Amino acid sequence: MKEGVTMGPVITKTSVSNIKEKVDKALSEGAELAFGGSPLPALGPNFFEPTIVQNVKPSSLLWCTETFGPVVAITTFDTEEEAIELANDTTSGLASYFCTKDAERIFRVAGRLENGIIGINAGIISSAS
Repeated sequence: MKEGVTMGPVITKTSVSNIKEKVDKALSEGAELAFGGSPLPALGPNFFEPTIVQNVKPSSLLWCTETFGPVVAITTFDTEEEAIELANDTTSGLASYFCTKDAERIFRVAGRLENGIIGINAGIISSAS
């Protein structure tokens, strides 16, 4: 991690185990580890390093269930329609995020996402600033 950047723990040791299992399972299914992927016992029993996993299959548990940990699962798509289908293919749907330079796409895509809140061109949907 970048010097001066901090992160907190996950809720329990069991959470760390669950995160590790999901990451490892995705890797065994063909996903690729771009960064992280391991517990951080030197910081305490409830720490897991920030993790990026790419080429995750949409059928993977890492993709289709909530992980509740510092993990980003990345997959690719070819069309806007496919991206919307991937985003809406969930039982969770708390929030969606997407980036675009196209103002028409903002309204077109945001109007079709089936989520509670949507962040556009920002990683934080709301903040105190």
